[in-house]
Amino acid sequence: MKQGVAIVLLAVAVAACHQPISPEALHQWQSQTVYTCCNIHYEKSEVSDANYYVGSLLPFGTQATVEKGTNDSLTFRAGGTELTLVHSYGRDQESGQQYFSKVLVTTDPHAAFASYPKDVQSAITDSRVEVGMTKPQVIMSLGYPATHRTASTDLNTWTYWYNRWVTYQVIFADDGKVANLVGNAPTRNQPIVAAPTPAPVPVRPVHRKKK
Repeated sequence: MKQGVAIVLLAVAVAACHQPISPEALHQWQSQTVYTCCNIHYEKSEVSDANYYVGSLLPFGTQATVEKGTNDSLTFRAGGTELTLVHSYGRDQESGQQYFSKVLVTTDPHAAFASYPKDVQSAITDSRVEVGMTKPQVIMSLGYPATHRTASTDLNTWTYWYNRWVTYQVIFADDGKVANLVGNAPTRNQPIVAAPTPAPVPVRPVHRKKK
């Protein structure tokens, strides 16, 4: 009996996570021109709020058109690619709409990009982080750190995910500029190293007895 109740409660919770957003909210998204705030990495057609570094790259400032959504996902088309933002890890820190509004913005970030030094522009174009970059520059290059590990960008230590197993940290000084990088952060001189692949187990030859 208890098991049956647990299954029902789980089903209700899952259904609640995928409720369609209101027609008013969807209309608001669809009635305005939006752009990607930052470089977005994605696998297949999903963009996780864990913000993994692996996958294909959709550049910052790409114009996007919102197509549909739920309270924890938003599907948009940008640069001929249909992607779905999925908000699952940071639900305790922000709502889905707050997360979507960070990623899809109404001001084209190219204007800010044009004001950055050439070396910073190069790093952002390559989706890298370098010592001396400011917080807005890091966000444009790498995206927002996942809020379940970095609750606020006011903090001076940001944790990013390379993939589902490997993390790295970007550490800022009190002046808001990158002072240190911990782990395999994507820099010019230190390429990202993925989780090690286990060595294959050697296959021993089977010696058959002669009949």
